[in-house]
Amino acid sequence: MIEVKQTVEIYEEDGEKVPIGKSPYMLVESHWNHNEQVILKIGKKSITVIARDLETAIENATNTNWP
Repeated sequence: MIEVKQTVEIYEEDGEKVPIGKSPYMLVESHWNHNEQVILKIGKKSITVIARDLETAIENATNTNWP
């Protein structure tokens, strides 16, 4: 299996804007043994989730009909 890593910039932490140039990142990695799962890492915390569940959650959270 090919290991894939992607970083996602964090814009707010605990509801507060992160200063420009000091933005932490969330790392999204492929799971070493399960293709349907991804590993999310923020700092020292590592969380494994079903990729499709995360995709659905993002779609639902951004479907607010807000202009």
